[in-house]
Amino acid sequence: MTPQEFIRTIAPVAVSEQQRTGVLASVKMAQAALETGWGTAAPGNNLFGIKGTGNDLVTQEYVNGRYITIRDGFRVYDSWEDSMRDHSDFLLQNGRYAAAGFFERSRALDYAGAAYALQSAGYATDPQYANKLISIIRTYRLEQYDTMEEEDFPMKFEHDWQWKMLGDALDGFYHKGLLSDYTWAEKAYQRQLTGAELAWLNTVIFARQSGIDV
Repeated sequence: MTPQEFIRTIAPVAVSEQQRTGVLASVKMAQAALETGWGTAAPGNNLFGIKGTGNDLVTQEYVNGRYITIRDGFRVYDSWEDSMRDHSDFLLQNGRYAAAGFFERSRALDYAGAAYALQSAGYATDPQYANKLISIIRTYRLEQYDTMEEEDFPMKFEHDWQWKMLGDALDGFYHKGLLSDYTWAEKAYQRQLTGAELAWLNTVIFARQSGIDV
């Protein structure tokens, strides 16, 4: 999985979690990327290295100025989405993160300040942890997700045939002259149509069916 594919996979959940809990999407995605090597190493679907009962794994900790290898237990999840939600709850439930200013900086959309707050609160032992997060965010422009809404992402359907049905419907509206751009049908067939776009299309189609020129 490439970094871009990893970002596309987790971004919708990261944005949804920011709306639910205030944890910046950019910081959450950067942490997941750093902790798992862009999704290549996530035993038990644990994207954030959160410890607990479950998998007993070998990891490295920075102690007394050097890295040491230890064995520890890590939480196990049914899916990456579950891991991302638990990460938000973990930060909310551990008061040291709020005390370090993590949520204050998150509300200000200050991803750098939030990253430093994570480090000062002891999320990781790596003394360069915050700087690594900031570098990932800036390299991949993850800060753009901090101002997005769930509706800015492609919709989720349970079955592929639902995308085809939507594409066929938009194809029909195009050939009836109710849509002037066939790109909308193509986006549905390609499973890329967003909720915001569909809402706008519904408004346009209804207006034109009512004889309003839009």
